[in-house]
Amino acid sequence: MLIIDEQTVSPILVQTALTHHLPIYYKDDERALDMKEHSKLLTNSESCLQMLQHHHPEHIHTKVSQMVKNKARFREMIADLDEGYYFKLVTLDELMSSNKEDIPFPVVIKPNKGYSSVGVYIVKEKEEWDQAVQGLYSDLLLSRSMYSDDVLDSEQIIIEGYIEGQEYALDCYYDEAGEPVILNILKRRFAHDQDTSDRIYFTSSRILEEVREQALDYLRLLNDRLQLRNYPFHIEMRKNEGGIVPIEMNPLRFAGAGTTDVSHYAYDINSALAYFKGVKPDWETIVKRADEAYYGFFCAEVPGHISMNLIQSIQHDELKKEFSHILEYRIIQSASDRTFAVVFFKTNQLNELNRLLTLDLEPFLTMKPAKEAVR
Repeated sequence: MLIIDEQTVSPILVQTALTHHLPIYYKDDERALDMKEHSKLLTNSESCLQMLQHHHPEHIHTKVSQMVKNKARFREMIADLDEGYYFKLVTLDELMSSNKEDIPFPVVIKPNKGYSSVGVYIVKEKEEWDQAVQGLYSDLLLSRSMYSDDVLDSEQIIIEGYIEGQEYALDCYYDEAGEPVILNILKRRFAHDQDTSDRIYFTSSRILEEVREQALDYLRLLNDRLQLRNYPFHIEMRKNEGGIVPIEMNPLRFAGAGTTDVSHYAYDINSALAYFKGVKPDWETIVKRADEAYYGFFCAEVPGHISMNLIQSIQHDELKKEFSHILEYRIIQSASDRTFAVVFFKTNQLNELNRLLTLDLEPFLTMKPAKEAVR
């Protein structure tokens, strides 16, 4: 079954549900939710977890989802897989009064429960600490009216060691035997060392091979602890000389805001359908194909210094001209998200990715006249 938050729904997911007669529940649905021990369940947003908590608080899907959503508890559970990895859970007040002389830089600070990259700051040196803490505090103040406590916790903060290495994001599920199945592997690209945005993720046949076998081995070890069956998830990890180190695991969903659909364009894999039908991609055939292009998605967000209430219109047609090959331009209309479009694209040039990473989106926004803005 699907539990849907209607604010940002993939049209591919909707069509899949209608074509294959998948039961749909909505985030605030009052109907009884019938779930067996290893029922197949997929959400499109972690805001749907509160419904699961309400109807089936003791179900293994609920209990594990609550645990992995809590970054500190997840770190404690996998501590023996990543020996020596530093993390500490503090309150927001404790963070604000922390002695930076006691922090083992470099670190990352972020909400213990979070969404996207809201409130995530990389702090390489103690001289950057005060500015990062103030930035996180400001982000949380702005986000309190946009996200529920189930999605973003503004009171508990995790301080954790900065993980070196290349970052990847994977859409996966554990099948009925508990074996991990990978549905997509995305590489994350950053504009600079302090960048934590979700602007660009991309994949290719070569990228699949960079981390696939190591990721499968790690996911098997992870499920020795979780003991999950028929469970979908999105996991972010880094690969370095020491192996695989997970960043976080997002429960009962794939890449957010419908961005998992990039696998449809790149490999003809419908993530939701693959999970519900128990399909396992033939990666050996896929990686040997002749297509060496990069397939990715671009999350176009309103810059943080601009109030969304002051925007009169967005020049979508002008933004489209920045891409050499658009597969789908998906306009996002959500009152609780600064993302105004997700662009699925294809390119053969890494230079295009680099240019898009640093593209200034402010010129594509038309602001309201000054008099109207102050009303």
